[in-house]
Amino acid sequence: MSMNVDKMGGLSGVGNDVVGGKSLSRMFAELQMMASDNAKRKAKDLMDTIKTKQTRLKDAYACKQALQELQSKSDNDDKTVSPLHANFKDSSGKLTNAWLWMPQNGIKNPKLVMKKDDVKAAIARINTHIESLGTDTQTQMIRLQDFMGQYNNFLQGAHKAIGDGKQTLNAILSR
Repeated sequence: MSMNVDKMGGLSGVGNDVVGGKSLSRMFAELQMMASDNAKRKAKDLMDTIKTKQTRLKDAYACKQALQELQSKSDNDDKTVSPLHANFKDSSGKLTNAWLWMPQNGIKNPKLVMKKDDVKAAIARINTHIESLGTDTQTQMIRLQDFMGQYNNFLQGAHKAIGDGKQTLNAILSR
């Protein structure tokens, strides 16, 4: 059995376990750390995506509430209202108009003059948008849990490889 010494005078590997000046356990630990960093980066990106979707969801609920208030003003079927009067504060605190917000978020624009049934239809479209955002957010959260699990597994693998390498070196040094 042979021992190799690196530039700093420390052991870099033992016997046949040496590949390019590094032990296999150290190389495995480095690979595991790289994989855990990759999973961590993907999880962070996904958290940003989830945060954006939750902001959009909050805005959609606020827009829906503004239209519901408008709907209450059109208490009979013949009375008309304008969605230009349906304003709400978005997630950043800025006053936003429902009629302008809807097409910016992929929802068909209501008419400028609406009856009670038109307001109901606009609310139904927003409800569909809310359901879509909610479902997508849940899917992204499941993916986030998967990346977090991968991160933990890779990190544990790296720690185990480092511990195994240390144990092997200690056994050799104690002889």
